[in-house]
Amino acid sequence: MDDQGYMRMLSELIPGVLQEWKPDLVLYDAGVDVHKQDSLGRLSLSDQGLARREAMVLDTCLSAGIPVAGVVGGGYDPDLGVLAERHMHLHRCALAMWRDYKL
Repeated sequence: MDDQGYMRMLSELIPGVLQEWKPDLVLYDAGVDVHKQDSLGRLSLSDQGLARREAMVLDTCLSAGIPVAGVVGGGYDPDLGVLAERHMHLHRCALAMWRDYKL
């Protein structure tokens, strides 16, 4: 599944799940094994797709008034610099959301 299909599925599922379950907090495991170059993952997200996913998940939760705690996970690239860059999408997005939502 590529960026477009993955984002479409998330955008269809996450708002409904939040509305139905009404969580007090979302714990988000932002695994990067969904990356197209990950040796164990079976999806095909690009770096841009990872960044869009982080933004969509965090923004969807925060715009619904639900706090979200994100952790990095997954990712099995032998190049630790590449792996760290993939994980940084969550941190960069969280900083942007912190500023945008004045948290």
